[in-house]
Amino acid sequence: MQIRLMEAGDVAAAAHVLAAAHKVDFDFGPMLRRNQSLTPQYWWVMVEQEAVVGVVGATDYGTFAHIGLMAIDPGVQMTGAGTALFEYCFEGLRADGFRSITLYSTDAGLAFYPRFGFRWAGLSTEWVLRKRKSIERRFEVGGNLSRVANWDQDVFGGDRWRLIETLDAEAPGRVLVARDPAGTVQGFAVAQPVVIGPFAASSPEVARDLLDAALDLDYNASPRVILPDAHAEGETLLIAMGFGAFRTSRYFIWGEAPVQRRGWMYGQGAYSLG
Repeated sequence: MQIRLMEAGDVAAAAHVLAAAHKVDFDFGPMLRRNQSLTPQYWWVMVEQEAVVGVVGATDYGTFAHIGLMAIDPGVQMTGAGTALFEYCFEGLRADGFRSITLYSTDAGLAFYPRFGFRWAGLSTEWVLRKRKSIERRFEVGGNLSRVANWDQDVFGGDRWRLIETLDAEAPGRVLVARDPAGTVQGFAVAQPVVIGPFAASSPEVARDLLDAALDLDYNASPRVILPDAHAEGETLLIAMGFGAFRTSRYFIWGEAPVQRRGWMYGQGAYSLG
């Protein structure tokens, strides 16, 4: 088996591997194409006799990298292929100077990632809307993206402006920005077709208004929020707005922890994006 950079022609096969490995009927193709477009030098496939049997990638946020969407075809699992592919990605990131690397994992990875020096740093909980509860908003919520990049970098601890621009291009008009009466940015939320995130706010009150505005939009399915660290203020907000928890994932860090305001982070764009 060989490992090489993922090419455009590999996406369909890699998406099939992801669906088979996760045992879901879901097209990972659009997500793969978008994530690869953000950091093409950090997406790899494992190939056996010209057939794609594994995929892994990472997003470069400048101050740290986030590994996501790793999968091995069920036919070659338990052969060491997963270890080889992950190690190739991990060592490639380290060789390029990253001193902070993050990822999310199901319980199945609890024994795997610590072998590479990753430590468990928290839980992320996925919530789905059950029954909407409306509120009266206090903050101005609109779609002007100016000054969001600098504000978000202070919260996220890395540069994800290209990601936000990409998400805005995929579904225009669905990046919501909250400002106080002086016009200062206090938070933002990207209302993707199913997931509301990235979603960050300087206070629970700002988060509430952003979430309420996001719920005014249409979705392809019941909207979801992936809450980092399962922090109490975020959980209280989601319960009050009519959401219910249904799935968790575990946050792992290697090296230095990114300098972030985790308490201001109310929603991830995807597990694969950090």
